[in-house]
Amino acid sequence: MTIERPMFPPRAESVDSFSPQPATGHRENPERTSESRKPAEGLSRRIMLGTLAVLPVAWPAAAAVPDPVYAAIERYKALSVEYTAAVEWRAPLEDDDPDLWDAEEEASRTSAALFEQMDLIFSYRPTTIAGVVALLKYIATLEDWQMAAGLDDSNSMASVQTLCTCLAAAIEQSGVRA
Repeated sequence: MTIERPMFPPRAESVDSFSPQPATGHRENPERTSESRKPAEGLSRRIMLGTLAVLPVAWPAAAAVPDPVYAAIERYKALSVEYTAAVEWRAPLEDDDPDLWDAEEEASRTSAALFEQMDLIFSYRPTTIAGVVALLKYIATLEDWQMAAGLDDSNSMASVQTLCTCLAAAIEQSGVRA
């Protein structure tokens, strides 16, 4: 080893300078190993690398789809407004009012829809961290009449609201992103 000839492997000027040579006593195969059709039959390195190159682009695109919990929350808000309007329509009516039957039917219909959506909201599993935070924050804003069965007394409601507020804040402060 001298300065003129250090012990580094020689650098190839082209790809063909290191082409495989046939073993002694064997004929040279005109088809190179890399040009063989056999690897293309299954999972080739080229296909695998192409697939892996697409994954970083595909995952954010999948995450860009909004969490369905936002639609569930908006539906619950709309049903709450409808129910409130129906109750306000019914409240001042006397027993002999001709609109009483219609008002009670509307209150009953909107109440059933609201409580069905309430069951969905309180058992919903968001698909993103942002969805979890949104659901927790929304539950923390509900009034006692909007709470699920068993949570409608003021002590239980306050506990659930505090828990939801604290969990949402903890998730946001942790820096976890959807």
